[in-house]
Amino acid sequence: MRKLDLREDWGNYLKEATDEELAEAALLLHSFKRKRNGDYSTFVGALFGMERDFDEENGTLTLTVQNSTLLNNSIGILHGGLTATILDSTMGTLANNSLPDDKAVVTTEMKVNFLKPGIGDAFRCVANIIHKGSKIIVVEGKVFSENHKLIAHSTGSFFIINRKR
Repeated sequence: MRKLDLREDWGNYLKEATDEELAEAALLLHSFKRKRNGDYSTFVGALFGMERDFDEENGTLTLTVQNSTLLNNSIGILHGGLTATILDSTMGTLANNSLPDDKAVVTTEMKVNFLKPGIGDAFRCVANIIHKGSKIIVVEGKVFSENHKLIAHSTGSFFIINRKR
């Protein structure tokens, strides 16, 4: 798609957009800018606005995500697939951080139990390593609502690979 066509499409969309659509378009644009500026390494991280907190003492990683209607399903709660994405991102980041720079992980298996609806302005995902072998790292993740209710629990297996340079 040409830049001129894209500008015209966005211009037409924004002229007729509702307040909610304008807010979400602004969030998308802000996400693109955060990725371009190097604030995030992925568009997913930039869209979710993931804030990381690694607790070396406990060996846990916490990612906090701000909710928006972009992340909601048709009944107005956090989409289950996006809940799984938050879990995968948190667990995978923790597994990656446990390795030397020449190694990385890819998700090989993930089990998610959805326990309560994802309702609120923000969600917090906490991950910890259950087992670290020479080929596989097993990680546990939990997503909490802002009122500290457990909304999802997951375990994931991550295969260790050589990082591509």
